[in-house]
Amino acid sequence: MTTKPTRNVRLDPMTADEYPAWEAVMVSGFAAAQVREGHWAAATARQQALDVTRGLLPAGVESHANHLWTARDAQTEREIGALWIAMRELGPALEAFIYDIHVSPDAQGEGYGRAIMQAGAAAARALGAETVALNVHGANDRAYQLYKSLGYTVTNRHMRLGL
Repeated sequence: MTTKPTRNVRLDPMTADEYPAWEAVMVSGFAAAQVREGHWAAATARQQALDVTRGLLPAGVESHANHLWTARDAQTEREIGALWIAMRELGPALEAFIYDIHVSPDAQGEGYGRAIMQAGAAAARALGAETVALNVHGANDRAYQLYKSLGYTVTNRHMRLGL
């Protein structure tokens, strides 16, 4: 069994020029996940995903309490993905909520997802968060296994029975 090399990822603040391409990829993936999970109809999913995203990020990269980063391999400068974290208050504590983690298709399977998550946790800690939370869709076992291996625990389960 071979082990993947440890990746060193740098999170750079996403620029306004990078935002439209990221938004298109994020909205497409979000819409597809909602359709796959049976939450939205395929015919309206893209617009719904766009509406939700723009509601959460009304000022794009400048949206209050939201942090969008372009992830790069720290050695090669290769762009390998993106991360979106929103800071939110939970009583007296501050929580970082991961709305989106994306690994570019040409970088998947190389250990970058783990590295982006670890860099994101460090960034959240630096922003004052005491916890990091996220949602993982039921069909995304690969992501679930990654988050579990990083120490995330299940706090909620949404289930459905098709009839």
